[in-house]
Amino acid sequence: MGRDREVDPHAVIVGAPIALVDCNNFYASCERVFQPRLRGKPVVVLSNNDGCVIARSNEAKALGVEMGAPWHLCRESFRKTGVVVRSSNYTLYGDMSARVMRVLSNFTPNLEIYSIDEAFLSFAGFEARCEAHARELRRTVQQWRPRPNIRVTRGHFGKSQSSWKLP
Repeated sequence: MGRDREVDPHAVIVGAPIALVDCNNFYASCERVFQPRLRGKPVVVLSNNDGCVIARSNEAKALGVEMGAPWHLCRESFRKTGVVVRSSNYTLYGDMSARVMRVLSNFTPNLEIYSIDEAFLSFAGFEARCEAHARELRRTVQQWRPRPNIRVTRGHFGKSQSSWKLP
């Protein structure tokens, strides 16, 4: 919606603050939950039938591993650089996503799941303590046991055009 533009008839106008929660490197992070030895190591997850890279840990990104890189072309360089490779495990990712969304649903009655690792939360009724509420949500997710290496770092909140980020 722009200044001189007509409002899209399908747009939902929201007056309350909205939070976007996005779990970082979700598939790679999920792999680390039950394999703690992978923490701090470069990890990639491959697509169905191990065709190409579909997820990368921050350590793998730092090595220059590209999203979509074909496995058959990267196999040797991954071996040389110590990149840990995992076949995709969609049952695990679906279960971990359900856990994350269940926790998020405790913080608002208005949760809109956008993807396997993203959700929007309405903070209607929490306007006076919006930032504190968001920080508590983040602390709760980070305290799970076994501790998932799932970090909620993108916490954009806004009403109209004002926004801020959680550290």
